[in-house]
Amino acid sequence: MDLEKLEKLAKLVLAEMPASTYSFSLYPRLEMRFKNLMAIASETLPEHQIFFNLALNKVDDSDDAKSAIRHLLEIMKLEMESNSLTKEMKIFQSAEEKMKEVGFSFQKEDYVSTFNNLNTALELILKNKVGIPTTIAKVNTANIIEVLVKYKVEPHLYLDEVRKRVIDIDNKVKHQGYCPSKIESINGIKAMEELIAKLRNMDMKLTDEIKDKIYEGL
Repeated sequence: MDLEKLEKLAKLVLAEMPASTYSFSLYPRLEMRFKNLMAIASETLPEHQIFFNLALNKVDDSDDAKSAIRHLLEIMKLEMESNSLTKEMKIFQSAEEKMKEVGFSFQKEDYVSTFNNLNTALELILKNKVGIPTTIAKVNTANIIEVLVKYKVEPHLYLDEVRKRVIDIDNKVKHQGYCPSKIESINGIKAMEELIAKLRNMDMKLTDEIKDKIYEGL
């Protein structure tokens, strides 16, 4: 069972527990629900198996059961935070790998490829920060940044700079056959490096209205 489903199940079982202390011998159905929860948790989070086994064998009243479930919820919270951080680190690693390709293209004076790779790195980061599945192959980065800048979502000044230094030039390359200059490439690289540094430890604060505007343009 995945962590989100396990969390829902744990909260349901916790809500069923009586406010007063009762022995499981008086409430066999609650005991069954609790032990089923601990067994599933043991399979889902095997690194905490010792705790779940103790809970299965030693817990015999509702108070101890509630305590065990609350501890399970804390474990899951930490696991989900860790998984989220790992996912985000992988996204940034992918973006940084793409930035290495930017460097190779720049060294070869292939400024068209430089901007193509800059735009791909930007797309990877934006998907992560605004909650767009990576399975959606292509997104309109210009539209996303336009919405974020319009609503002044931080770091909007850095996003606006990337729009001018990367997206606008990349669009000219793709649609007008434009050949970027060396100085334009340098400015584009610098703008992206600064944006990546800003976004690395920042969560964008997106209202439902902003999310709707972004998703409309996909």
